[in-house]
Amino acid sequence: MKTIRMEVLFPEMSDLYGDTGNLVYLRKKLEEMGFSVETVRTALGDVPEFPYRQVDFLYLGPCTESQQQMQAQALMPYRDALEARMGSGNVTLFTGNAFELLGEYVAEEKGGRFPCLGLIPTYAKRFTRLRYNDLSLGNWDDLEIVGYKNQLSHSYLQEGQRMNDCFLHMERGSGLHPDSRQEGFRRNSFFATYLLGPILPLNPGFAERILEHMTSTAVPTFPFEWEAYQSRLEEYRK
Repeated sequence: MKTIRMEVLFPEMSDLYGDTGNLVYLRKKLEEMGFSVETVRTALGDVPEFPYRQVDFLYLGPCTESQQQMQAQALMPYRDALEARMGSGNVTLFTGNAFELLGEYVAEEKGGRFPCLGLIPTYAKRFTRLRYNDLSLGNWDDLEIVGYKNQLSHSYLQEGQRMNDCFLHMERGSGLHPDSRQEGFRRNSFFATYLLGPILPLNPGFAERILEHMTSTAVPTFPFEWEAYQSRLEEYRK
């Protein structure tokens, strides 16, 4: 029986909105497909496994704003390893404000900034008004992806830069910021998005493509997943 290795970064602080449900969902699907699943939980201060061992699925979810800088600092020694994953076939998913850690920096609402990984040409800017919320519907290839957003910051492109590797083109809701139709980042099998959900249970087609890529195996589907997805699509299109 083949073993699939999944690693979740900083699980003690990155389960806002229940987004580690992405891992629960993937594990259940993989077990239904006959795979053994090993999940590595890398806490802040631990040495992650993905730079040194095969990790088939790497995940980082949203955290509070006060924890973001700690996570950026913890990931900095592994910047090159994350950049290498962007060029590999190994699947990576960052959700919520974890997306911002891939950019150049985060500008805080009271002034000042802290550096991030500088892997994509964006920066994040926090704001002091009420949290931004929306229902989101975007397109990736021939798939429609649904989710929602809850954030105290938006991302912007550095002057003169273009986002050639955006993940979604938005039909409903904001992109990197409310005036943008481009959302998230995708290169090969590395995905990063502000969308919450959790995004994989909400989008069975997206989950199937990730699972097929990880396993080279057909993925079992269940009518209730697609019925719920179609219901969400109808709601989001209103």
